[in-house]
Amino acid sequence: MRFVKTLSIMLCIIVIGLTFSACSESYKEAFIYVELESKPSTLDPQVAHSKEELTVVRSLFDTLLRFDDSGNAVPSAAESFEKNGTTYTFKLRKDAIWKDETPVTANDFVFAFRRAVDPVTSAPYANTLFAIENAEKIHSGEAPLNSLGVTAKDDYTLVIKLSKDDAEFEKVLTSAITMPCNEKFFNQCKGKYGLTIDTTNSNGSYYVRKWTKETKYLIRLAKNLEYTGPFEANSMRIYFTCSDKEAYPMLEHDNTDLIYISNLEYPKIATDFTVNTTEDVCYTMYLSKRLDPKLREALLTSVWSDSYKNKLDNTSKTADTLYPPVLSANAPKVTEYIKYDPQKALDTYSELVKKGFSVKDITIKYPNTPTCTEIAKSIAGHWQQTLSCFINIEEMSEGAAVSALEFGNYDIIIAPRYSASGTISAYNSSLGYEGQNSLDISRELYSNHLAYPLFYSTTNIAAGEKIENLESSIQNGILDVSMLIKKQ
Repeated sequence: MRFVKTLSIMLCIIVIGLTFSACSESYKEAFIYVELESKPSTLDPQVAHSKEELTVVRSLFDTLLRFDDSGNAVPSAAESFEKNGTTYTFKLRKDAIWKDETPVTANDFVFAFRRAVDPVTSAPYANTLFAIENAEKIHSGEAPLNSLGVTAKDDYTLVIKLSKDDAEFEKVLTSAITMPCNEKFFNQCKGKYGLTIDTTNSNGSYYVRKWTKETKYLIRLAKNLEYTGPFEANSMRIYFTCSDKEAYPMLEHDNTDLIYISNLEYPKIATDFTVNTTEDVCYTMYLSKRLDPKLREALLTSVWSDSYKNKLDNTSKTADTLYPPVLSANAPKVTEYIKYDPQKALDTYSELVKKGFSVKDITIKYPNTPTCTEIAKSIAGHWQQTLSCFINIEEMSEGAAVSALEFGNYDIIIAPRYSASGTISAYNSSLGYEGQNSLDISRELYSNHLAYPLFYSTTNIAAGEKIENLESSIQNGILDVSMLIKKQ
């Protein structure tokens, strides 16, 4: 009897233990629903550009290094690595495979890096790789692809040689542009790589199970059960949607677990839900080089932040440098080079007017968001008041403003710059500079009165009540959904 009683107790303990274990890991069966701000147009890591595109490809592909939940870059597709001077040697995991069970090899990374710096690819963050030997020359058409300092010593040993040391390089190796690309699969796609479910590959925590674009936009990811790396998916399915529905009701009625929200929505939603904010955007006013240098000087030395700072929403603040806080750039403040001096500005502008100069054909363009509209009107109004200078104003969509800036189609424009890749070098590229540091870039733009930072804004991600681990799942405003936990 004593044996039977003991056995019964042991069985009870085992059952209770198994039940507790099953309950404690029930989140691994969860489905997570994420509402995006815009629809990804590509899932090709080398050309992904928007926050939304970078978020989705982060779930599909494994990089050599990856951010852990403490924000440290640790081996992922690589098993280990060492640095000797300016040379990195990576040992890859031998059990890593693509979705078709083809092994992931060093040659997949060689091909990916070559694609990234090939000018034909037009990769938006190609400049983040310019520390690699010959990368910049290849990108400018001065050297062949096979001269890139990325080589496969064998199937599972990758060597990367830098032409110069780069303190951000290990961070760069966590970014989408360095994700592997299987050359055979790429060639089979015949120009449609990353554009459809059948032409999108995966070696990461998830793979694409469904992608609909026509009616209700949806990207459905399924957990990759063959993934053996250190970043195993915490949930079974991820649903990415994009609609025009209001954020609060979607969270309140349990239709959505995570949602990107605007700054205007922030106050109401932050009262009842967890919201992660990243200061990763800087709205700057740019003046065209075509404008008279004296006019640029007069306009910018009469910009007064007090005239518009009360127009900012709760998550924005006046900017003092060209770089958003998330980048922690060692950049000079605008007031070190452009000082508010309305009398000097008036004298300078008056001299131009005496010479017959007119601003009747000059326009300030700006995004039609409430904040940008108020700021543009405040600045234009302040110019009228202090200089008797009447500048035309023209609103447009934020995308159109960014495009106008890129193509130089403006006299004066207010436009955002994003730190989507999380690196200063990529941000410098968005400013139109390659290979220069933030100090020299700022000095040149300020000294020539070509740019004036106005305010910092944020990327805001709101989470429903069941979501855990949100903060550590976001790096530089990019969400890593594999790290999220949804309570069941």
